[in-house]
Amino acid sequence: MKKKGIQQSYYNTKWINRLSVLGGSSVYIPVFLSALMQNNIRVKEIVLIGKNPDKLNVVSSFCKRMVDNVGYPLQIKETTSIEAGVEGAQIILSHIRVGGFLARIDYEKKPVNYDLIGDESFGAGSFLNAFYTLPVMLEVGQKIASINPTAYIINMTNPMGLVIETLTRFAGLQNVIGICETATSYKRFFSQLLNISERSIHIQYIGLYHLGAICDVCVRDRSIMVELIEKLEKEKIPNINNELFSIFNIIPSRALNIFLTKSDYLKEQKKKSIFRSEMLYEHEAKILNIYKDKTITTIPDVVYERNPSWYDDIIIPLICSLQKHRSDEHIICIPNKDYLTEFPFDTAVEIPCEISNKGLKPSIKTKLPEIFRGLFLTAKESDRLMMEAIINKSYNYALKSLTINPFVDSFTKAKLFLDEFMKREKIEWFK
Repeated sequence: MKKKGIQQSYYNTKWINRLSVLGGSSVYIPVFLSALMQNNIRVKEIVLIGKNPDKLNVVSSFCKRMVDNVGYPLQIKETTSIEAGVEGAQIILSHIRVGGFLARIDYEKKPVNYDLIGDESFGAGSFLNAFYTLPVMLEVGQKIASINPTAYIINMTNPMGLVIETLTRFAGLQNVIGICETATSYKRFFSQLLNISERSIHIQYIGLYHLGAICDVCVRDRSIMVELIEKLEKEKIPNINNELFSIFNIIPSRALNIFLTKSDYLKEQKKKSIFRSEMLYEHEAKILNIYKDKTITTIPDVVYERNPSWYDDIIIPLICSLQKHRSDEHIICIPNKDYLTEFPFDTAVEIPCEISNKGLKPSIKTKLPEIFRGLFLTAKESDRLMMEAIINKSYNYALKSLTINPFVDSFTKAKLFLDEFMKREKIEWFK
């Protein structure tokens, strides 16, 4: 386990009586618990909720041994009942991955067979993910709405924007926050590049889910975007085309960079001998076997090969902000309430917000560049049609959604992909 040592008072938060984790059988949950303990977050009880009782028991048992080994005053419980698990929780962390990493392998690999980009968060892969995930999240959301509607739900489940809208628009939940590591990882990079503290950097990010752009970066209320872009052009940033910075005067998210370099990215995907999802699937099996050893009480190094830094960098600070009187800025995915007038009311958008125990307040101070307005609106319309298709079981909506999706380049490919998927899965939707 990569310990930093248990800090005595890193965050001064109120006691959280119960924190529940949907998808609690994930092998990465111990990293969340480690981050929680290292930052001295005061939680009395964590409930791990999982579908597979055997896997849940393995992960839960290891978590208990880890907590006991540290001597942290925290009770770990497990349950396969969503109703029992979410009851009384102040915060619910959604870590659900419908179908596990095997499903993610399909989302990444199957579109490539049709000359389409494969990813669980956008394009044809996102449609597959949404098809299996949204009905589950709707059912989960409805159960939470009937049992514990005031709890804060922190969502990590993809496709992010579609899940947020499912939970808010269709399940009727109000306190739903989606998180993504894009802006946080950039902030850390900017801090190192400029040799200034992360807390002094404020990022103006506008996105829909993973598709987005940093439109401005400020330090002490002064924009440093021009000098930052000049520095970034000289840096070698993995998976980002540096020319895009000065041409568009923005810093693109990974998904936006992929859209702007679609053909090159697809060529690279076609060359891959193994996809990231396949590596994660192999790692999961190794990790579970290690967790089964009752003499193991610390997190094995193989867990950190995925670099699950989002717990320390995003989840823990967000949980703390929800408990504190003083607000902190976070970039989150939430329903649009005229924060971005270009997009329909109540559709999911990703923007900076000030968050405290009083709630959240958007702190967006910039506009989406006009050059990307059409792209984002098309992506949002594709999302809307995708949700309508899945909820109403409509083939025509599904075909329209895929056809206009920015990551799908023709009606012919969209139709072939959809028809073969429906035939393979024996799905009969009305037209």
